Amino acid sequence: MDKAVTGIKNAVAERTYSVGLASTITRINFDELEQLINFAIELKVDKFFAFNFIPVGEGKNLIDVDLTPEMREKMLNTLYDYYIKEGIATLTTCPQYARVCMMKSKGQLAPTSHYTTNKGEKTRLIAEFIGGCGVGRAYCAIQPDGIVTPCVYMPIVVGDLKKQSFKEIWTTSKVLEELRSREDLKERCGICEYRPACGGCRARAYAYFGDYKAPDPGCINNKDAFLQLKELKEEVAVT
Repeated sequence: MDKAVTGIKNAVAERTYSVGLASTITRINFDELEQLINFAIELKVDKFFAFNFIPVGEGKNLIDVDLTPEMREKMLNTLYDYYIKEGIATLTTCPQYARVCMMKSKGQLAPTSHYTTNKGEKTRLIAEFIGGCGVGRAYCAIQPDGIVTPCVYMPIVVGDLKKQSFKEIWTTSKVLEELRSREDLKERCGICEYRPACGGCRARAYAYFGDYKAPDPGCINNKDAFLQLKELKEEVAVT
């Protein structure tokens, strides 16, 4: 811990690169969120990142560790308030942050990706193209063996660099093409007015429901989907 903090202080002192502090927020450390942000401010870093919990593998059985939709909404509002009042760039990989920022700023402030937020009409238009979940739009993932997947948290093979060029994979993959479209997202994600700038986390939808078009159960607007997962887990526990 001490060595990590010393490393952060050294990086901040150099100011050669932007320095950020990141933590995955779950129910385990939810009550420490503001302490973590204030610690980042104390260290004088440029950004604080609240990473989304992605239930890959057996993680789907840890829904009791995942934030409830209400907790995630509170987290996103806290991040926004610190961004506006404290001058530190508080960002998150939760795509719903776009909705919160746009609602609270009356459309003026919008995350254009997981790593930057800005103001103005041009920013809003960019956010609606690459904002929110950027899978297949702004990024994909290349595994050590050359296998390409939509993102690091979505274990779906869309190509192999040993057999195809990256450009070919990026432009011809049917899965990536489907992931780029938000017009056919299911349930509340499909009708939300903030769908263009958010789209929900497709990796979370896939991990929990086995369907990357399913609703992201982390959003306050998809509370029913979260409760459905809770009920399914309770049924499994009983049997």
